[in-house]
Parts: sequence; C-alpha cells; structure tokens
Amino acid sequence: MINNEKWWPKHLLLYSVAFTIIALILFLPYFITGTSFVLQADGISQHIPALVEWQKDLQHLLSTHNWPEQWNFKLGLGADYYQTFAHYTLGDIFSYGVAFIGAQHVVTYYNVMIIVRLFCAGLAFLVAVRHFLDSERPLINVLASMGYLFTGYTAFSMYSHPFFINPLIIFPLLIVALDNVIASAKPKYVPFTVMVAWTLWNNYYFAFLLALGALIFFSIKTSLNHQWLSIRYWVKLLVPTMIGLLLPMILLLPSLLGMFSSARSNPEFANGLFLYPLNYYLALPGTLMSNIATPNFWLTGGFSIIGLIGVIYVVRRFKHYPVLTWIFIISGIMLLSPIFAAIMNGGSSPSNRWILMLALPVSLASIILLNNLNTLQKKDFYWMTGSLVVASVSLLYSNNFDFNSNYAGMLLIAVAIVATLNWYTQHTGKLYLLSFLAIFNIFVIMVQNTQVQLNPNKSELLSNTNIKKLIDQQTSYLNETDDQKIAKATGAATDPVQSNLYRSYIDTQLGSSEAIDPAPATNLALSSAAHNAESYWSYQNGAVSGLFQQLELPNISNNNVTSNFDQRNVLSNTLGIKYWYPNAESQQPDNYKRLPGAPSVNQQPITKSDYVYPLAYVNDQVLSEKAFKSLDPTMREAALADRVVADTTIGTQQDSKFAQTVMTVPLQRDLSKPVQTKTHITFSPELEDDQTGIYLPENAALDGTELHLEIENITYKPASFQENADFATANYLNTVQQKAANPQKKPDYHTNAAAYKFNWQRKHLNTLGKSVSGYSLTAKYNGYENTFTQTGRKNLSFYNPKDTITMNLGPATDIEDMNFIGLNFSQPGTYSFDVSVKAIPTDKRFKQVARKAQANAVPLTYKDDQLQGEVTTDRPTILTTSIPYSDGWTSKNQKIIQVNNGFIGLELNSGKQEIDLRYQTPGLKLGYWLSLTGLILIVLVGTTSFVIKKRAKK
Repeated sequence: MINNEKWWPKHLLLYSVAFTIIALILFLPYFITGTSFVLQADGISQHIPALVEWQKDLQHLLSTHNWPEQWNFKLGLGADYYQTFAHYTLGDIFSYGVAFIGAQHVVTYYNVMIIVRLFCAGLAFLVAVRHFLDSERPLINVLASMGYLFTGYTAFSMYSHPFFINPLIIFPLLIVALDNVIASAKPKYVPFTVMVAWTLWNNYYFAFLLALGALIFFSIKTSLNHQWLSIRYWVKLLVPTMIGLLLPMILLLPSLLGMFSSARSNPEFANGLFLYPLNYYLALPGTLMSNIATPNFWLTGGFSIIGLIGVIYVVRRFKHYPVLTWIFIISGIMLLSPIFAAIMNGGSSPSNRWILMLALPVSLASIILLNNLNTLQKKDFYWMTGSLVVASVSLLYSNNFDFNSNYAGMLLIAVAIVATLNWYTQHTGKLYLLSFLAIFNIFVIMVQNTQVQLNPNKSELLSNTNIKKLIDQQTSYLNETDDQKIAKATGAATDPVQSNLYRSYIDTQLGSSEAIDPAPATNLALSSAAHNAESYWSYQNGAVSGLFQQLELPNISNNNVTSNFDQRNVLSNTLGIKYWYPNAESQQPDNYKRLPGAPSVNQQPITKSDYVYPLAYVNDQVLSEKAFKSLDPTMREAALADRVVADTTIGTQQDSKFAQTVMTVPLQRDLSKPVQTKTHITFSPELEDDQTGIYLPENAALDGTELHLEIENITYKPASFQENADFATANYLNTVQQKAANPQKKPDYHTNAAAYKFNWQRKHLNTLGKSVSGYSLTAKYNGYENTFTQTGRKNLSFYNPKDTITMNLGPATDIEDMNFIGLNFSQPGTYSFDVSVKAIPTDKRFKQVARKAQANAVPLTYKDDQLQGEVTTDRPTILTTSIPYSDGWTSKNQKIIQVNNGFIGLELNSGKQEIDLRYQTPGLKLGYWLSLTGLILIVLVGTTSFVIKKRAKK
C-alpha cells in the first residue's frame, strides 16, 4: 500500500486538469452549438421522459411529502410506477439533483450529469490504482484513468444510455471494497456493505452483471490464496454481503418481481446461438482496438492501445501478475461463445456489454507497463508486432479493406506507440511523446463514430431547443375538458367514458425524422394529459404481451408490447383508445374520425372514435380460455368485442356471435386456378423490386370490414455470400437496362458487371459467415402498407422469432374489382409460408356490440392507488376492465380474476356491488421491512465495531 500522504492531492490536481482539457475539447462544441447529448433513439424515447417525470415527482415529494402513486395510468395501458422507473431514475443517484432545478433546465442537467458521471468514474479508477498498485507517478496513473474513461463503451453508451456510465463508477469501488474484506489483515466491512447496497440499488441489471464480475475476481483470489475451506474467510465475507443485500430491498425486490412478470421473462437463451458468425471472430481483434458505430453483439471494444499492450506485458509475466492474467484468460474465453455472453446478460440474449468491466484490468495493466518500460524485452515486441498485425488485418477486414476509412488512422497510432515504446527501452526521458499518443488515441476512439453529430442533417443528437420544444408541446395534446368543450360547441355527444381514465394513441412525435429507434419520442406524452397507450420501456407488462401474442400482432417487442396495435379498429376500441393522433404518412383505424373544431398538435390531426369501450363494464357472456385459443387470431380479436374471456363459473358460457361474423375471404394465387381459402407460397426474389402475392376476387360482402392477412409457418433461408453478390449484381444490371431502354439517355459504356460484383464482394467482406440478420415483409393493398420486421439473432433487445403473424391491411376497398395484395421481402433468400385473408366487421355490426359495452359501463374514480365505484346487476356477472393484470391489485369485496388474456376482472354477485380495487407494488411492503432490517443490522455492526476498537485502544 502507498503511504505517501501527498498521493491524492497530486493526482487529484493533475486528473482534474487533464479531464477538464479533454472534456472541453470533446464536449465544448456541443454546448456552443446547442447540441444536446440526447440521442433521438432511447435518449428522447426513454431517458428524457423518465427524467422529466422524475423531476415532477421528486419536487412533489419534497413539497407535500407524498410519494408518487404506485400505479400509473399514463404508462401505456397502465403499469407499476416503481417497477418501470427503477431501471431509469429511482436507483440512479445522479438523477436526484434534478429536483432542485427548474423545469426549463432539465435538458441541461441531463447533459451536465453525463460529464459528472465520467469525472466520478475516473476518480473511482484512481481509488483502484491506489489500492492495487504501488504506482506513485501521477502522469502514468492519470493517463491510465483517461484510458479507463474514454473507451468504445463510453463513446457509445453516453449518448444512448447515460446511466450505463454508473457501473464504471461502481465496479472499481466494489472490487476494492471486496479485496479489503477478503485480503486485508484488517477487513473493512462497512465500505463493502455500502458498495454491495449501492450496486444493487443502482440498477438490478447491472447489479447482476457486476456481481458476476466480482465473483470472477473473488474466485481467482480465493483460489490463489487457497481459502476455499476457511470458515472464517466465508463468514467475514457473507455477513456484510447479506446486510448489503438487505439494504436496497425496498427498491430491488419490486424491481425483480416486475422483471420476472415482464415481457422479457421467457427469452430464448443466447438467441439460440452456440457460436458467433464467422465475421464476428474475424473482426474481434480489431474491434478490441477500435470500436465500430453499431456494436456487434454489444461488443463495443475501443480500448486504449497502451492498455492492450499492457495486457500482453502482464500475460507474459504470469507469475508476477497471476490475478490479472487469469482475468484476461477468462475474459478471452468468454468472448468466444454467445453462451458466456448470454450468462452475463442474465440468461437471455448474447450481449457482450460485460466488457465494460474489462476496462479496469486493462487500464491497470497499462500502468504496470508504463512503470516498467526498462524491462521490456525483444520477445515483448515480437508479441506486440504480431498482435498488431493480427489486429490490423482484423480492423481492415471489418472495414472491408477500405484504406480511406478513418479507422486506418488507428493503425498509424498503434504503430507509433509500439515504435515509441521501443525508443524508451534504449533511452531515458519523460513520457511526453507517449502521453501525446495516448491522448490522441482517446480522441480518435471518442470521435471516430460521432463526427456527424454536429451536422444537423446527419446527426442522431437533438438540439437543446428542439427537445425543450417537444417537452413543452405535450401540454397541447387533448385532455377530457377540451373534448367536452368541443363537443358542446359542435353539438356532439360526450362519451360515457370516465373523464380521467380515457386513453389515446400518439404516433411518433419526430414525424419523418430518420431516427434509428423503432419508437422515437414515444414516452414524451407521459407528461401530457393524453394517456398515450403507446409505451416504450425496457420492462413491459407480460400479461398484456401474452394477449397480443395470441392476436399475432406483427411488430410488438419486449420493449414495446403495444406498438401501434397494428392499427386494428376492433382492438383499439376495445382497449379504450379514444383518440388517435396519426402522422401524415400513417393511418388510423376505420372508426376514428377527425374531431371537428380540434386543432392539430405537432401537425398531427386529432381523430376520435365514438365506439370506444369504457375502462370497466359488466358482461355475463363468457368464453373459456380453451375456446378462445381454438379460434384463429382475427376471430380472437372479434371475441374480445362481445365476450369476456375467462375461466370462471359465473356468467353464460357461449361462443362469440361477433367472432362468427368474421369472414374467410376467397383468394387466388393463380388466376387460372379456382379460388381457395388458403394458399402456400414459396418465393425467392431475384431483384429488389420483385414481389409475390395473392388476388382477391370482387366480393361485395367485404363492405364495412377490415382485412387481415394471416401468415403461417414462415421459414426463411438466407442467401449465401455468393448469392447476395449475385443478387446485387442482378439489380445493378437491371438498373442499367432500364436506363438503356430510355431513348433520351445516351449509351452508358461504363457498364461492367464483373467489376461491380468484385467491388460488392470487397465492400461486404465483413458479412462473411452464417447470416444472423433478419428481414422485413411489406404487404400492400390498395394504397395501404403494413410492414413486419423479423429481427435477427444479433438484435439483442428486440429478437422475437415468429413463424406466424397477422397483418392488418386496412379497410376493404374497391371491392367491386379484382385486387392484388403484393408481398415484398427486404432480403434475398428463400421464403416459405401459408397465407389466408380474414375480414372483421367495422361497420354497424361492430358498432352495435360497442354500444352495448358502453351501455354497461361502470364509472370508476381513481385516486391514491384506489379505484372505486358501484354497480347493480340482476344476475351474477363479470366486471371486465382493460387494466393490465398484476398481482399488486387487490379487491376488498370481490374475487379478482384474469380476463381477456391479460387484464383485471371481478366476479360480481347479483344486486348492488361496491367496487373497491386497490393497488400496491408487489414486494414493496416486504422490501421495506427487509431494508429496515438491513439498516438496523448495519447500525448494530457499526456500533459494535466502534466499541470494540475504542476498548482495544484503552
């Protein structure tokens, strides 16, 4: 251990100066140009809305001492507040300061906290340096801290997920605290207990990941120290661990229960992969040195070159640095199979996000190297040179051997660093040149994928002004009072739907912006009065997801289980979507009409349905779960309109009459053959514009219906690398031929199919290997388009393999003529599937059953996590709601059942019934008592330790 009392003052001064200079160069242009750090993907969709809401809730808590309601009807169809926001703000201590600023400064706070997090991460690394290494040279230690801070992981995550920086702060402190317990002659229990608690409080996902990282360190240390059989060793570790585990339970336990009941609870392990595709392995060495714009399997890489050379130095001296060497060996093995990545990702998709922890030992290795330059040997340089050659070839491969790529600059930096290290073995001198190269290396890592962020035409970052504009305009979305005013002015009737519990659907608020995310700005409406049913959070209610999977909605995902409801009319109405705000390029369901007298918001017209179902209504017509599952997807949707799906003895078991109105539409695959109800298609597109499809003969019976394309048994065999090259070349020649057919065009003598194919192959070398990408299918019917995207196995958050989908084709139109439904596929390959078409009524047949539900509405008032109302029935019936099912709901007077495959229902007896539904976050009460127990124990342990020390001194 270092005993120099001046260690921290020297290091803090130099670190602060170095960090400030680098931060100013990297980030000052953003502040000067008014560009935020908010990515128009998850940043504007999740993190800004969560922070805006958190600010309101914190300020409300401080002023009134009232906690936010545990159930929030503005979170999609309704969701648990604590389970949703635990992942974003509740556990993030860096978000708490937002309570003390004005609402107009939220974006500025968001930006500044990213830099504050980075600064703290560097300090945490210095704590690890002081603990693990006898390094007293501030320049070397601070250089390593910069290498620890500015990696490919940071360059990617700081814009997309700011709280992803927090583990860089926590992990070094956790490992130091752990080592102070298991390897110190005088164990420090309280710091370790606090670090365990903070790790678990911060974020349960990263808690799992960091715990595995700490476990690897612990296992290596314990094995090298031969302590596995020491009972005392285990006791001194487990006691503070258990107390640290108890302390955050008030947040951790509800979060875990929410995760286990979420749409993510049953993932396919490692996305079904045992090995990565070949291109992953070929790109791996180069990726470690230079990060790519879109990380493959979240392998961000981009470590400092000096750090990677330090790894070589340490591993070659295994006996001197056994702990670090074993860490590098184990990490290298873990990078080779998706199995390990999936284990580190909680047993789900194969994410190498865990590589963030590798920055700690890599940066420590750089310090060891720089403190021992005089011990470098020829064999070290042989290994450096060989590794550099491999990394260079790998880096060039991942960039398709494009020598004009900005990644080529990384190779020059690597060569310069190796040459400089060789110079230092023969000369003595200051490390100024090496420091310059190391800092330049950092800048290249941080900017090589963000050069366009200050170009408003290409940037994925939004300006501070536009974000504030988006936040401010949320107050313009319609609320119930506005609707009543418009209805009164126009003479329209108001709905029986409860004034404070209606729902809306707001299409993307970024309009035609080329956002990279599937649901940009979705959650901004959280701060409006619109009750937007569209919801894009990491953890979504699994019960609702179950229903939508039964209906085979094509584009739902684990993060966005509602999507846009496939724009289905019956589904949107039955789920209480009263208003629909479409964009110019999108459609709204058939029954939604422009609201007269209502202005557009964000250039989105306000449409309204008069046939929306109330939040709660009584229904004694029951369809069993078994009968429901026996229906096809469109009939299931129809059954929701006039039946309550439940396994119960109350009510009348009866098949859905409205479902029986669903038609199977006659179709033809080949006009020379008779019509049929289902056809099989095998299709291999030869050109990008190639399409297949089916014909719908004229059919007057389709009037007043919405058409659904039901596709079953989908299989896709991707094209090989050579087949992809042939496909691209065929498209090139087709374009040439089309131009040549134009008599006004001069002949093109540059045509060279062989040269085009050669260049295509060269530019796509980084796709070699078995394809793990997906495809998209676009169905077109009379101007209506719907696209289904089958995500690939390397899409970690949205991978959701489907072999059966049902796509809405919109209202049946032009029914007096033959119509063609065209199907286009985005990727070459072979597609095989069965297809049929169903028609579900949207006319008076649906309106009649909708009016019946409205007539049976049960008005409920919601306040303080309590829904209350009363209803009188002349026979036993079921109160049916569109409130997502959760174990947190309890009923004072009736039995709660799950209805419609995902929602709350109540079994009602005949006569007058008092409705009293109450909600409490599952696990919150138990978590409170566990946390209180942990707090008492840590006070007792701390007090006892203090008394023992006082007595020992006497």
